[in-house]
Amino acid sequence: MKIYIIKSHDGSILSKDLEWVDGADAKLLFNAPHRDIALNQLIELNAKNIHLRAQIIECDADKKGRPTLLLETAAMQSNVPANNDQYNAA
Repeated sequence: MKIYIIKSHDGSILSKDLEWVDGADAKLLFNAPHRDIALNQLIELNAKNIHLRAQIIECDADKKGRPTLLLETAAMQSNVPANNDQYNAA
């Protein structure tokens, strides 16, 4: 099953409370079963903040209706070492 979420330009994701969060807890995220519902929400957000740069992302849903794409991304980010870009600290 496909669902739609709204992601801002800085990587934060819209929650059900209409706040921007990091997406670590998938059950708290805004999601819509149809693209037009997500588009209507995005238009309402843009009416409040004309400088908002956000996009609608299509992703798969698990059995409970949570976005699985986000769960995989969060798991991959937790496996990256904190000093990944400091390979030559000497």
